Amino acid sequence: MKHAEDTERLFQQVLDETPTAIKQQVEWSYAIADSIDASLHRHGMTQKDFAKRVGTSEAAVSSWVGGGHNFTLSTLAKISAVLGEPIISVGTR
Repeated sequence: MKHAEDTERLFQQVLDETPTAIKQQVEWSYAIADSIDASLHRHGMTQKDFAKRVGTSEAAVSSWVGGGHNFTLSTLAKISAVLGEPIISVGTR
């Protein structure tokens, strides 16, 4: 049981030392991945079909929906256009 406690303590230490901006980036990345995946399911679209429509590889789409991808605005705009719905929402001025 000591090993599990040491692992938990180390994990918490690393988490505590992770900059807030990095934590936010990871949170957003996974939220975007979830949004893409949900949209694909709503549209009954496979990753392979979606990849063809976006003009990328199935492996790239798999990476996107797996989370942790650092999306560019251009990629997000293309994804939204293909799906016909916004993947992210930003406030307007």
